[in-house]
Formats: sequence, structure tokens, C-alpha cells
Amino acid sequence: MNLLTDSFEFGLHTQIHFGIDRIQELPSIIKKYNYQKILVCTDKGIVDSGTLDRLESVLKSGEVNYEVFTEVEPDPTLRVVKKVEELFIMKNCDALIGLGGGSSIDTAKGVSVAVANPGDLSLFEGKNQIPNRGPDIIAIPTTAGTGSEVTHATVLKDEKRKYKMGIVSEHLHPKVAILDPRLLTTLPKGSSAITGMDALSHAIESYTSNQAQPITEALGLHAIELIGKWLRPFVADRSNLEAASNMMLASTIAGIAFIWGRIAAVHALSHPLGGRYKIAHGLANSMMLPVVMKYNLSSDFEKFKNIAALLGENVHDLSLRSAAEKSVKAVEELISDLEIPTTLKDINIELTEAEIQVVAQEAFDSGMTNANPKKVSIKDLVSIINSIK
Repeated sequence: MNLLTDSFEFGLHTQIHFGIDRIQELPSIIKKYNYQKILVCTDKGIVDSGTLDRLESVLKSGEVNYEVFTEVEPDPTLRVVKKVEELFIMKNCDALIGLGGGSSIDTAKGVSVAVANPGDLSLFEGKNQIPNRGPDIIAIPTTAGTGSEVTHATVLKDEKRKYKMGIVSEHLHPKVAILDPRLLTTLPKGSSAITGMDALSHAIESYTSNQAQPITEALGLHAIELIGKWLRPFVADRSNLEAASNMMLASTIAGIAFIWGRIAAVHALSHPLGGRYKIAHGLANSMMLPVVMKYNLSSDFEKFKNIAALLGENVHDLSLRSAAEKSVKAVEELISDLEIPTTLKDINIELTEAEIQVVAQEAFDSGMTNANPKKVSIKDLVSIINSIK
């Protein structure tokens, strides 16, 4: 970026409350904004972990009126959003809590859109298509990955099209995000690994994107450094509050980075893979990240050298290209250490040539590849998918 000729924008619309046990402040936050009745969107995993019980105890102690919906699905669907919308209206709620991973927070965002904007949610697909801001959202993440607690996007699955639909609008920024690292300690090992890789993909894509700007670059670099240092110890022991705190912070910082710095080919490909073949978002991103990085290396060797160094690689006395290549090696080793599958075959998925072509076409049509630092064609996307077969 040339600061003499280029310009940029940056803003954060969400009030962040970070710290161990900050969830205890929830009643005072609700009273501050004069919410009369809250609808909590969450899932069965949060119920089973005891996290919902903890939240309800806090709400009851603060004499907060609330309702709970516990049937959020891993890939939130338009069907589930409709069910929650009906409950929200029937129970006369006026604000939402998304408690859980990206699915719960994205469901809350979808409900907020639906309540204030009549018509099928597919009408609002794309960027800045929402006429009216809906009810406020308080995001309480229980994973360190999606960054949805600070972003202005929701991704919802249209089951009829087998398609993950993105809605992007300034109306979707949560009003408040409560980042309580203690909520990460019940996260299963596998989930902690792939959500951590989701955060790393946000950090790397926003840093290397052709839409990157000085503030997002700084945020992306810091998130990469934190993840490189803390993801392994966090996955090894989720009760490690220092590791949990740093991973929660890294995830949110990476989320802030990609609001403005954008995501690119990694996410463009992971969305149709998730929508069509039910591959967890973080897992799809993990599979795609080193392959797309390798493809993008020549776009900016210096940036990839920086990534390598932050991930712990010794880049001294190496040529610029060799140092940049170390970034891919570092990510591959991280994935190996976390015991994450690296190919579709590893998770018993085999795609035909026709299916690969469809995934590549949907990735290209999504518009996310426009932010990729190296121009990418449908043929290139097909080649990238083939490399993880």
C-alpha cells in the first residue's frame, strides 16, 4: 500500500469486555442498554458442557428476563433461523445473545436481520443489502476461532441450494462481545484445534489480502504471533487459562483484521465444501490454508517471510524466497502437531471431477477470490482442490 496515493477506512463497532469471569458483568450490560427480555441462541454442546447453566445462573442472579433456544446446528440454516425468529417474536424479546461458536452467533445475527426485515433472508445475500438494523446482539464466544463476535457478517446455509450464503452489513456488528477465556476450558480437543486454525486462516488471509491496510496488517501479524505461540499449548490443555486467554484474544484480533482486510481463496473454497459436504468450517480452512499459501507465495515473498518468522521459523541467512517458503512449512507442521486431517480422503470424502468443478465455480462466484493477493481462475481453484484429494 502506498500511503501517498492510497486511502483506507477502519472502525470497530462492538464494545469488547475481555477477561476471566467477565461473564458475571452480563446483567449490568443488559441493564445499561435497557433490554427487557433476552433470547439466548445456543446449541446442545453448550448445554452438555454446563456453560448454559453458568449463563443462566448469572442471568437469574441479575433478575434478567430471558428465553433460551438450544437447537442451533453446526452449520446454521435458514430453517433454524426462522424457528428462532418465531420464538423471538412470540416471547416479546428485544435483544439476542449468541452463546457458543460461530454457528450460535451467526444464528443470532440471522434472527436480528429477519425480525426487522420482512421477506426471505436470501433477499439480503451479499453486501449492504439489509435496509433496517434489527435487535441488538450480545456475542459470547466459547471457541477461539470464528471472530464472529466482532464481524459484520453472518454465514447461513440454504439447504435447498446446498449453499452457504453470506450476508454482510454494518447492521450485523454485535453491540457487545464478552470474551471470557474460562468459557474455552470445556472445548473438546478436536474443536479447539480446527477453530484455532480458522483464526489463523483469518489472520493470514487478511494480512496477505490485496485489500490489506496498515491497521489490518498490524492486527493480522499480532494474531499470527499469538496463535503460533499459544495454539499448541491450548489444544494440549484447554484448562490452561493463559493459553486460553491468548487464543481468545488472537481469535478476536484476527476477526477485527478481516472485517477490513478481507478473506480470500481459503474461505472461498471452504464455504462450498462445508455447504455441500458438511465439512466443519475450521477443518476445511485448515486443509486449504497451506495449499493456498503455497499458491500465493510469489505475490509478496516479504509478507510470507514475516509469517514464517512469527510462526517460529529461523529465516536468517536465507534467500527471500526460501524464507517465504518456510511459512508453508510452519503451517503444515502446526497442522500435523494438532493431528488435523489434511486431505478429503482422510475424512472419507471423494469428489468427482464434476463435483470439484462445481465447488471451484461457487468459490469463484462468491467474490471472495477478488481479495486474493494473486489472481486466481476457476482452473487454479480446481488445481488447489485436487491437491487435497
